[in-house]
Amino acid sequence: MASTVDLLANLTPEQRTATRELLDTTGAVLFRGFGVRTVDDFERVAQGLLGELSPYRGGDSPRQAEKGFVYNAAGPSPSRLLRAHNELSYAPWHPATLCFACARPADEGGATTIIDGHRVYQSLPTEIRDAFRTKGVTYIQHLPDNSGDASGIKSWPETFETDSRDKVMEWCQSSYTSAEWTDLGLLTTNRTPGTLAVGSDHREAWFNQAHIWRKDESVTPDVTNLDRWRTRFGYGAIFGDGTEIPAEYIDVVSQTLIDCTVPVNWEAGDVLLVDNRAVMHGRLPFSGQREVFVAFA
Repeated sequence: MASTVDLLANLTPEQRTATRELLDTTGAVLFRGFGVRTVDDFERVAQGLLGELSPYRGGDSPRQAEKGFVYNAAGPSPSRLLRAHNELSYAPWHPATLCFACARPADEGGATTIIDGHRVYQSLPTEIRDAFRTKGVTYIQHLPDNSGDASGIKSWPETFETDSRDKVMEWCQSSYTSAEWTDLGLLTTNRTPGTLAVGSDHREAWFNQAHIWRKDESVTPDVTNLDRWRTRFGYGAIFGDGTEIPAEYIDVVSQTLIDCTVPVNWEAGDVLLVDNRAVMHGRLPFSGQREVFVAFA
């Protein structure tokens, strides 16, 4: 008799069709009661649901690979809120689908949050959503050569999962809007859409994390000038046309994201599929041990 893990890892054609339809219309599907508790179990389930898994290449968050392309989804310090974002929306590639699993819920808090990008888009003032839809976003990152920098920024070898300068620059020059070595490390820019048409109904969804990457000009003067970025490590975001994103826009976006947030309160063994283009995700602060895995495809 097949285990519940096997059942989830080997859905029938009818079950796969139903899952795809649910994911297409809702953006997220929660599987509960299948007892996915270990990294090995999750890897089988993730491969069964997603197919070939992808590396976290180019990502800004600290992620530990548990096995192959299965990562720990611990996130930043437990006391911090992980703000809403689409995975790798700032990079030249982003996964279409995310798969999470909870081996152990936190003692308190720690819900993974999901945020419907279409609801966010509809809730924003027309002026703001049209600016992001028509201009897009350019992300700037200056990464140090070595890990452990006081800035807390991941080094480029950590970010790209290789210490080969040639490989990194070859990939960056073919994928990013611009890339260059500096006296300090690697400086890249990447222009991406600010919104996307998602689902079979082509509904417009918010798709960016400018609210996380944008820097205040009082901290980083003239954020649109790359010469300023060559002298400091960090991340930044401006509009795709090279102009600064107004601070008041970011305030409205940040509050709207909070208003649209729905928590997924984990139970041990849960598996969550998320359409990364249609739905943003985050994490609430927590206390105690928490073990959540994630895979990308």
